[in-house]
Amino acid sequence: MKNTTACTDRDWASYVNTNIGTLSYKTWSTSPTVQLPHGMMEVDPVTTPGIGDKYLADKIYGFSFGPATVTASSRPLSDRRKEHASTFDHDLEETRPFKYRVFLEDHEIDAEMTTAQRSAYFRLHSAGTAHVIVDGGETTQVHKHDGRVVEGERTNQGYVCYFSLEMKEAASSFGVIENSSKLYFTYDPQQKEETIEFKVGISYISLEQARKNRQQELPDWDFEAAVFRARDAWNRALSAIEVEGGTEEERTIFYTAMYRTLQRMRNITEDGQYYSGFDGKVHSTEGRDFYTHDQLWDTYRCARPLQSIIEPRVFEDMVYSLVRMYEQGGLLPKFPHPGGDHAVMIGHHAASLIADACAKGLDDIQLEKAFEGMLKDATEMSLIPWRTVPATELDQVYYEKGWFPALPVREDAKVADPDAWRKNLWNLVMEKMPNQITWVPEVGVDEWVTEVDSWHRRQSVSVTLERAYDDWCVAQVARKLGRDKEAELFLQRAGNYRHLFRPDLGLMAPKTAEGEWVEPFDPKLSGGFAGEGYFAEVNSWIYTFHVQHDVEGLIRLMGGREAFVQKLDALFTEQYTMEKPWFLGQFPDMSGLIGMYAHGNEPSFHIPYLYNYAGAPWKTQRRVRDIQYLMYHDGPAGLCGDDDIGSLSSWYVFSAMGFYPVCPGRPVYDIGSPIFEKTTLHVGEGRTFVIEARNVSKGNKYIQSALLNGQPYSRPWISHQDLMNGGRLVLEMGPRPNKAWGSAPEDAPPSMTSL
Repeated sequence: MKNTTACTDRDWASYVNTNIGTLSYKTWSTSPTVQLPHGMMEVDPVTTPGIGDKYLADKIYGFSFGPATVTASSRPLSDRRKEHASTFDHDLEETRPFKYRVFLEDHEIDAEMTTAQRSAYFRLHSAGTAHVIVDGGETTQVHKHDGRVVEGERTNQGYVCYFSLEMKEAASSFGVIENSSKLYFTYDPQQKEETIEFKVGISYISLEQARKNRQQELPDWDFEAAVFRARDAWNRALSAIEVEGGTEEERTIFYTAMYRTLQRMRNITEDGQYYSGFDGKVHSTEGRDFYTHDQLWDTYRCARPLQSIIEPRVFEDMVYSLVRMYEQGGLLPKFPHPGGDHAVMIGHHAASLIADACAKGLDDIQLEKAFEGMLKDATEMSLIPWRTVPATELDQVYYEKGWFPALPVREDAKVADPDAWRKNLWNLVMEKMPNQITWVPEVGVDEWVTEVDSWHRRQSVSVTLERAYDDWCVAQVARKLGRDKEAELFLQRAGNYRHLFRPDLGLMAPKTAEGEWVEPFDPKLSGGFAGEGYFAEVNSWIYTFHVQHDVEGLIRLMGGREAFVQKLDALFTEQYTMEKPWFLGQFPDMSGLIGMYAHGNEPSFHIPYLYNYAGAPWKTQRRVRDIQYLMYHDGPAGLCGDDDIGSLSSWYVFSAMGFYPVCPGRPVYDIGSPIFEKTTLHVGEGRTFVIEARNVSKGNKYIQSALLNGQPYSRPWISHQDLMNGGRLVLEMGPRPNKAWGSAPEDAPPSMTSL
């Protein structure tokens, strides 16, 4: 049963500003996308090529609806795209999830657009001659083109997307622009109304289905009615969480972050059927919607866990979709999309979503079949980053010894005194500036395993740590199924992180297949570009804390609670060895830096909450509140890194409410520091869970005391069942920390070691 929401009369969608994040600190900016929650249809402005930050683009080249781009122009027809581009002014732009509007200055055309689930509606206002140009590129085949309709298909990444576009009125003229594949409709001012309207439907199944999607979802020529329906859909989705208090900026950030999270995964069900890129066939949904388009390395941490609360049956169908992908393609996916899967990043984190669904009772997912896929990943498939290949000699080391091996050190790279080398590192760095961006020389021998990607390399420490977490997830599902032998095996493997902890450094470090520590090794700078000889995009300081499933075990490795807190404190203050721009030249994904903590990259997300495990919840409260204020804003530069389809955004949603899922697969949430006076979660069947933060303000960030359903509460965590049963958590907030609250060892959140 899907969640019901108690209130849709509030216009939550009006808080959403889709331009947040369109000026990026890193690689990819967001886009002011018009889309329904989990919609198959997305419409985006296509801006100046080469300008990655969409907000800084000077021109709009058209509007993408997936298989093609439509452009509105008043200039003479030309096969050159830039001839039809137009400057625009953000002050004359409307950016909402249900509607995008912009004035194309060079053409004197006002363009508006909205979407339905698999279709889009465009309206243009122009007093003069106007062309509507449809450009699908060289891979597009056109099946029909007359004065009102254009239909075709485009092949991309091995799958086909069909489209059916219909104009409200017949064009004055139409055809193909000379020397191009671009189609056009021309409207003369004497032969048209002041507005030009058209609708388009898409399908992954057939051209007939694309036409049907358009006709069913947009049955009449009423643009405002289509906008109303889209707005209503967003208000219903966003009203799953109602917040009171906070500032206007905080509410804008919050609901925009919810919007980003609810864009994915995309529901590609069409009339009870869906196309699967995993076997190239059309299947019946059998009453369960089919979802795809995800980035599991990014989203398993908090985006999907958020959906398990606010839309649990949608989340369950998403996980079931992953299992169907396994049935159809033979493997659980990593980065699924309509055409199949991409071998991106590291880990087999479908295991996390399956374990999380299982732990939360959302296990109508063919659990035995899901477990079969998890076992195949864990015992037959390689851990090599950015590859989907059978296990290699490197994986045998993991199976037999418990770690993924780093390259052995070259003889000419060895040093007599590694400690002295580390102490002298600053001088080594200064000798090399400004001639290169990898400041610490690579020390490994040449790679001999042909399956290893030459750019992304082995990432041996990160691979070991993330596989240990995935192994823990496998163990949880095995236990649920009564598979005790497998549960015991994978619980043992879940402790493999211990093999890479170097006591002398107090940090995780690479080890060769022979069991030798890689030396020389610097925990901040070793690993080459992006650290990827040993780490995934970041360094040892961050990955040392990537033991989500066994924080207590990590605490013991570090020598106890006090030593653990000291190491966490050091993470947030440790500096770069060189100037920050040079450091970021080697680690461009480590944005949102606070010391070595990099909030702009996913492996950092859970770390501020780890103080809860070591008797210092007040430090979690301080850190998460600082991050909320430092790293999130309501302008174009409002995100400190790549959002990665809602990952960075969902961290904010959780943390602004006051809790966070440190370990997906374990149905508990760590308590942080809420920013709203009252947060109401609608959790189904009329039940609500309310978080009331009394006396909260920017300065009053520390929990003084707590009540759960009227009873004194001292744990810095709550269970998923607490939330879903409904109830009230009251937090009394103040300006100074209550260092005793939540500090008792018996109150710490559960870990593998302590269970």
